[in-house]
Amino acid sequence: STGSHSSSERLMSVAIIDGGNFVLSLLVTVFIQLSFFAGAVLTESEQLYDFAGGLNYIIVFALTIGLNNDASNVRGIVLTTMTCLSRAILAGFLLYRVLQRKGDKRFESARTNPLQFLVFWVFQIFWVFLISSPVVYVNAHGANPALGASDYVGFAMIAFGIIFQLVADLQKFQFRSDSANRGKVCNVGVWSISRHPNYFAEVVIWWGAFAITVQPINDRGDYGALWTMISPIFTMILLLFVSGIPLAEGQNLRRFMKTEESKRVFMEYFESVPPLVPCAPSCYSVLPSWAKCLFCCEFPMYKYIPEADALHGDGKGHSDVKRQDLEAPAA
Repeated sequence: STGSHSSSERLMSVAIIDGGNFVLSLLVTVFIQLSFFAGAVLTESEQLYDFAGGLNYIIVFALTIGLNNDASNVRGIVLTTMTCLSRAILAGFLLYRVLQRKGDKRFESARTNPLQFLVFWVFQIFWVFLISSPVVYVNAHGANPALGASDYVGFAMIAFGIIFQLVADLQKFQFRSDSANRGKVCNVGVWSISRHPNYFAEVVIWWGAFAITVQPINDRGDYGALWTMISPIFTMILLLFVSGIPLAEGQNLRRFMKTEESKRVFMEYFESVPPLVPCAPSCYSVLPSWAKCLFCCEFPMYKYIPEADALHGDGKGHSDVKRQDLEAPAA
């Protein structure tokens, strides 16, 4: 019948290489990142690194929902639209910022060394592939069942994350644009309740995306697909332990320790504002250290240790780097 032929044709369009289009997504990601890497090596410029990540997400999401060719997959269509919007806003903001700064200090020693430079791009391949997994899964298998509570929770989380991240980035950019704030910690707006509200928003977005996989996974009995939980977990690992907060805090906090006054102001901020999940300073400041660590991700590695710099001449010879230069974007 015409209906069964249409259904068969749609199923064939979904099964490109593998049924969930994960292999296709990986191959597309490898091609995009290595293409941008080649251009970056030729120009000895890293300015399009974060933009390449954002564009990669958008292409993978649009491609996988397009291949699904199923207008009944409302879950996938809404998720794709929201995550594409999120990545477009972030990629555009990061591109504008890096062009304004005329470079990214993360790549200072790597941009002229192709092999060392390649490591960053290979890392971004895995980053994009793993983080995008919930969206790719929903785009392939999200037509059934009907939208449920977990879907609406997920959509709400993503919407909140997009808005919160945009507000955080704009507030900090405006704060840093004022020369009077040079050397000062950004403690305005949402930065007064979280030391890294943009990272918190990123985590919320990807937990929201994973929440939207719950109904299709349960409906299909496809519990092996719970591996897509790697998306928010990997995001948290990166931001908490690798390329996020550790790059901005720890011994990198020396930039706020140049005078007794600046040190006092920052330490008050550090002790009363959590690193990730927003909390009122009046509540956070009274928590014991063990509670901050256990429930609020206040890990010892984030603390500044004066003795460590004393071993290197009180930090002399270290570059004077602004806080936002040290923070890796949440791609």
